[in-house]
Amino acid sequence: MQIHKNKKNRFSWGGVLRISLYLIACIIVIYAIPKESKFKYEYQKGSPWRHENLIAPFDFGIYKSAAELEQEKAEIEKNSKLYFIQNVEVQVKLLEKFLTDYAQCLEKNGLKPDTLSLETVKNTSIFHQLKAFIYSRLTNIYAGGTVDNEQLLVKDDTQEPQKFICVTTESITTQRPVSGIFTTKSAYLYLNNEIRKFFSTNVKKVSEQDLKPLTAIIESLQPGKWIAANLEFDPVTTQKVIEENINSISLTRGFVQKGQRIIYKGEVVGDEEFQILESMRKDYEQSNSHSGKWFIFMGQALFYVMIFSLIYMFLRTFRKEIFYQTKYSALILFLITFIIVTMSVNIRYGFVSNWIAPFLLFAIIIKTFFDTRTGMFLHITTCVAVAIILENPFEYFIMQFIAGYFLLMSYEKLNRRSQTFLTSVICFVIYTVVYISYQLFHTGIIDEINWKIIVLLAINSILLLVSYPLIYLFEKIFGLLSDVTLIELADSNRPLLRRLAEEAPGTFQHCMQVANLAEAAIFKIGGNPHLARTGALYHDIGKLTSPMYFTENQVTGINPHDKLDYLKSAEIIINHVIKGVTIAKEYQLPTQIIDFIKTHHGTSKAGYFYAMYKKEHPDENCDAKFTYPGPRPINKENAIVMMADSIEAASRSLKKYDTESIGNLVENIVNNQIANKQFDNTNLTFKDIDTVKELFKEKLRNIYHARIEYPK
Repeated sequence: MQIHKNKKNRFSWGGVLRISLYLIACIIVIYAIPKESKFKYEYQKGSPWRHENLIAPFDFGIYKSAAELEQEKAEIEKNSKLYFIQNVEVQVKLLEKFLTDYAQCLEKNGLKPDTLSLETVKNTSIFHQLKAFIYSRLTNIYAGGTVDNEQLLVKDDTQEPQKFICVTTESITTQRPVSGIFTTKSAYLYLNNEIRKFFSTNVKKVSEQDLKPLTAIIESLQPGKWIAANLEFDPVTTQKVIEENINSISLTRGFVQKGQRIIYKGEVVGDEEFQILESMRKDYEQSNSHSGKWFIFMGQALFYVMIFSLIYMFLRTFRKEIFYQTKYSALILFLITFIIVTMSVNIRYGFVSNWIAPFLLFAIIIKTFFDTRTGMFLHITTCVAVAIILENPFEYFIMQFIAGYFLLMSYEKLNRRSQTFLTSVICFVIYTVVYISYQLFHTGIIDEINWKIIVLLAINSILLLVSYPLIYLFEKIFGLLSDVTLIELADSNRPLLRRLAEEAPGTFQHCMQVANLAEAAIFKIGGNPHLARTGALYHDIGKLTSPMYFTENQVTGINPHDKLDYLKSAEIIINHVIKGVTIAKEYQLPTQIIDFIKTHHGTSKAGYFYAMYKKEHPDENCDAKFTYPGPRPINKENAIVMMADSIEAASRSLKKYDTESIGNLVENIVNNQIANKQFDNTNLTFKDIDTVKELFKEKLRNIYHARIEYPK
């Protein structure tokens, strides 16, 4: 009674743990999803309005479309002015340099530097007039402003010169026409030409005495020394002004009053109607998100509690082998929670487009570790849970549902690297066909198809290539087995199988035959053939500790059991299960493979030695001494390996291989196992058992069919 009580308590704690996992996943999802209310109408540009007549329930502004805002932004950037900072020190420094250079030039030509003011040009010498002339032209140049090159006056995006620029001088900003701005090159040419004009205008007025030195002075002047840029481009202010103007753009371009008609049932949703509906949806969600926050939270909580309850009930009712394995439930809940939380975060912060998210990775992983029906149910449920928080829930659901259905129906469990690439291509084709057909169905206009989404779906499909390493990662974290790992373990060149073939060749051949029978049977009734085959190959590795005590390895005709009593012989035979588990753990075999070693005899007895001992001790209760430790098979694959193991071993002792003897052998062994309740913990049906019996009979007849006698 105490043992039963402990077992009951253990199962109770397991149930509490599973329920806790579901509650934690549900709480995380409810906390992560956006808390905005959702507009209850579904609509598509170019499609008829399928709901009742829509009248504005409140006043709202008509928001500009993204294209309109981009156009206004482009206009602002195009028409915005460039900003420059005027460096006054450049003008002062270079004008002083001119005066110094000019005075030195007079001295070199034997003239005294004049001391008259630059404003006094009447009745003075020609040399003083020249100085005043050049000085005034330099002043004009720097007053207008100079830049290094004309490209500074051109915007990079338009390549058109500006008509006006803004110049900041000592914290005062003024607007200047670009026509009055010099480049250093044009300023030099302008000043040089002005000096030449001055000479040609005054040459006839100059006396013979002053002509020669004047000519020498003009020839020796170097105007380039007094020209430099005094306007410096100010990118910070230029960009700041642009951003301020962009930020001041009005987001709306009209107004809809409460009670105003928006659209009637059956009318086509055109560009203007679509923009009004989008504006109404945005204001509706924003206003309700503030006023009905707690009601939104309550609705979301109830919805996701129902979603996780559906998953709980489905697994508990139809997939008990998954439900009662906590690690399986943990994997499923982790994947669903991760998908919903990731999509919620992306919706909130807009990192990437939702179409890039490789949603079908979930379906691939579930199908790899479990089965198609489980994958389909969980895929549909997760599609609903994710789609409801998106702006276009119906379209997203349709896309993911159809693509996922095709994938799960056509996709075999991942056991080859080439499958990942093929799966990626198939998913892209399905996505593309579904998206284009959906758009054409609603709009009928091929120009309305957004080809950028096709590109995003291509990226989505490429991301499915990470399924191979992800499956390996989940195997290690959650202790699961994929077909890829099972195929690797079934390689006869693995160290443990190689050792079995060399040290116990008879047992190795027996395991190979059992593997062939079990694989064929599981393939027939449905299950995992790779798991059955791999488990069968390792089920008897415990015989490595004493191979000669098992008849299949006794090639010399000597049987060590002849020198042992029945109890000792039974102990050696039974211990191959216990020692097999020890060896499997030493070689780090997965738990699922170790289960085959534990269960391939279940709680049956070492039949021969038990019968012989019972004959000598009829009154003794010795059942426990001859009974295998078990447990009984816990799944379909374990049960099939138990059948195949017993039938293959017994078939070697048949004296006559005909249809009747083989049929009786199979029936007696399987019926005896059923009578001993060895399959009670599995999901095998009587129909499955009958199918397996017939298959085993056929296989044994093929193995032991009569052969012609060849002449000597």
